[in-house]
Amino acid sequence: MSTVRAAPAMEPASVAEQLIQQALEWQVTFWSGEVTEHERAAFEHWLTQDAEHARAWSQVQRTGERVRSLGNPASGNALRATGAARQATTRRTLLRAVGLFAGAGAAAYAVRSTPTVQSMLAEHRTGRGERRDLLLPDGTRLVLNTDSAIDLRFTTQAREVQLLAGEVFIATAPDPQRAGGLASRPFTVHTRHGTVQAIGTRFTVQQAEGRSQVSVEQGAVLVRPGLAGVQQRRLEAGQRVWFSETEMDSPLAARADDAAWTRGLLVAERMRLQDFLAELARYRSGLLRCAPAVRDLVVSGVYPLDDTDLALATLAQALPVRIDSLTRYWVTVNAR
Repeated sequence: MSTVRAAPAMEPASVAEQLIQQALEWQVTFWSGEVTEHERAAFEHWLTQDAEHARAWSQVQRTGERVRSLGNPASGNALRATGAARQATTRRTLLRAVGLFAGAGAAAYAVRSTPTVQSMLAEHRTGRGERRDLLLPDGTRLVLNTDSAIDLRFTTQAREVQLLAGEVFIATAPDPQRAGGLASRPFTVHTRHGTVQAIGTRFTVQQAEGRSQVSVEQGAVLVRPGLAGVQQRRLEAGQRVWFSETEMDSPLAARADDAAWTRGLLVAERMRLQDFLAELARYRSGLLRCAPAVRDLVVSGVYPLDDTDLALATLAQALPVRIDSLTRYWVTVNAR
């Protein structure tokens, strides 16, 4: 499993408090997950206006990574049972950290209400560039992708995973409760857009903005959009589908590389450069931009997710592009 690389050493001189506050406001905007093109353009203008702005942004990014890392579960591949008191303490610690980071009163409440911060309070989560392998109490294997978060709910009636953010790979195990003569519990993944019920399967679920995607590697799943009355669909091995609360697309053929990220790989097969960089950006902090002149170049190949700088360097050797870095957190791919 990959781990988040250590943050660079703090810069010697502190940045003016006013600039830090401005950078914090931009960080909260990006955490909201609802950034408009106008806001992105305004941020680019602010960041490039002065070198002190870039320093403030870099400083806030490092602070944000420390806030995200608070309360991470103990390292290890097995999911270890934790007491209710420890979980409550972890969440209180995170709430205090978010409150300190975002300010008091209404501002802190608004930040805590965003989906991103809610995912920070989850039982299990990963940071940018990190993956985590968990073994659930029933023997099911679960892998969290980069910047993902889940809550678990295992009772005598059900086995449930609440996907709060990002993407998860699941290889279900037979319910051990059935061996004891009790009724088998369904294994269900919930997203903001509906539910996915496993039928002895290996599959991935990704929650994106406005909809979720399911890709089935083995077995089958039942997909139910969240709105009552919308028809459910059985998805077989080798199929994938996007769905929202109100509708479901027609199934497509699953890609062989849908779960390549579990092996630390990004497999590109004739991808537009803009789409490739959008996917790579999920695995690194900061902004990764693509100049309009090169966004339609075609990318093919296998790239490492555990070292995105190496992936970009490899890209520059394969295509007529150059990698321009204002800071570690501000990278643009331009025409060579």
